Amino acid sequence: MHIFLFGGTTEGRKIANCIAEINEEKNIAGLLDYLEADVFVATDYGASLLKKEKHINVHIGRLDRDQMAKLFGKAVLDAENQGGDAGDILVIDATHPYANVVTENIAMACEAVGVGCIRVHRPYGRLSSIEMMERGSSDFVYFDSVKEAAGWLKTVYSSEIKKNILITTGSKEIQEYTVIPDFSEYCYVRALPTEEVLKKCSELGFRRDRLILMQGPFGVDMNLAQLRYADAGFLVTKDSGEIGGFPEKCDAAIELGVRVLVIGRPTHAMVPNEDWYQVIGLQEVIDFLEML
Repeated sequence: MHIFLFGGTTEGRKIANCIAEINEEKNIAGLLDYLEADVFVATDYGASLLKKEKHINVHIGRLDRDQMAKLFGKAVLDAENQGGDAGDILVIDATHPYANVVTENIAMACEAVGVGCIRVHRPYGRLSSIEMMERGSSDFVYFDSVKEAAGWLKTVYSSEIKKNILITTGSKEIQEYTVIPDFSEYCYVRALPTEEVLKKCSELGFRRDRLILMQGPFGVDMNLAQLRYADAGFLVTKDSGEIGGFPEKCDAAIELGVRVLVIGRPTHAMVPNEDWYQVIGLQEVIDFLEML
């Protein structure tokens, strides 16, 4: 079985570790039917978190739909040359739940080539944005995008008493927050500890003493410490589910009376409703791999 795994997420790392452990067990048992895997992550940092294993090749960088289809197609040809077929190829999409474009590209590349695909579903978990919206909590404000949340903060900071902001939505769209008046004074950014993130934030004008570069997710105590360090009145977060530490962020914010700005998950990606495309949870993926 040849597996193409996409995602530098927690789920992606757990699946890669599962593949490595399965291969180790096969090696001990003297079996030769190893799981060959190509794992794709966006950054060097994402690659550094993966366990090293001889049958797992880690690739750094983003692929477009055509590049994906070319890779999958070559794998099918290789399988056919060895007496197999497209059923010997499996694509696993373990990208972030907010990465709709990537998910759509993966699905369409699979459809074009005729290989199976599993999309790893990340459940909302406790204190999801949907639950809080239903409760009508005034401590939570909901937005469809980072840009919309930053625009709301711009309006607030132009007319009301200013409070510090702890931003935990990642570095990809961090430039959106520069519309906030005096953003370098009031914005604290929590993001991954990479040189690229430090460089991007610094070049945009975020102060280095306002950057908290650490790998999450974090428990309630660490979230409390960071909110206190920032003296935050606002917390901006994505609804990353339980595995992404969303409930712990909310618990800490509620305890300190910090208002939470939630970037809701995007509408579901446009993916095929076909038998070859499955959307299942992380544990189901691991159970499936262990049966191969």
